Amino acid sequence: MKKYKQFTVRIEVSFYEQAKWKASKLGLPLATLVKVFLKAMCTQRGVGFYIGDGDLAQLFNRWMDKKQFEKMRGGRVTIIGPRLKDIFELSDLK
Repeated sequence: MKKYKQFTVRIEVSFYEQAKWKASKLGLPLATLVKVFLKAMCTQRGVGFYIGDGDLAQLFNRWMDKKQFEKMRGGRVTIIGPRLKDIFELSDLK
């Protein structure tokens, strides 16, 4: 039988409501969403997820577009745009 621990987190009401709304949009209870974040943080090197103002999906899509264009051009032309390391070095985003 597994043993469980419980912990309490105090957060502002507005933040709680935002988190609850986001969890419901994902179809998850808030407790499950918190468990997913904690599991990602504990099992991966680093934090395991991105927190910040940069739009990670937009950055990744721009990188994919750049790669597809480079393939069409046969790799002969260097295209200005995000590099793969930009996706992994998110702390440098301005």
